[in-house]
This record gives sequence, C-alpha cells and structure tokens, in this order.
Amino acid sequence: MISNMLARSAMRSRVASRQVMRSDLYHFENSNGQNIPFKTTNRVGLAVKMTLFLGLGFGAPFLGAAWQFHKAG
Repeated sequence: MISNMLARSAMRSRVASRQVMRSDLYHFENSNGQNIPFKTTNRVGLAVKMTLFLGLGFGAPFLGAAWQFHKAG
C-alpha cells in the first residue's frame, strides 16, 4: 500500500514538472540584440557603460584597500 502511494506521488510530481517546463508558453524573437538586456545600437554609449561597469568592479578592491590605508594613517 505504501509503495502504491509513493508511485502515485512520483507520477504526480513528474506530470507537474512537465507542465512547468513547457517551452511553447513563451515566444522570443530570433533577431540580433533581442537576447540581451541592453541596447547595442549606440556603440560609444555601450563602450562607456561597459568600461565604467567593468572598471568599477575591478577597481573596488583597490579602492577599499586605499581607503583602509588612509583611515589607518
């Protein structure tokens, strides 16, 4: 009896996961630049934004270390 209940539970979970993983619920355009969350039409603006984003991420540990040295005197 317990094995029967476990089998039913396993079947229910499989059916539920199939409904969630259906790919026909969404439609995405297959055109260039539609799969990223920013626009690439303005190349100068994109270059400035990427440089600031990556530069700040790379420089944050160095800025933190400089601040700690400055506080220590």
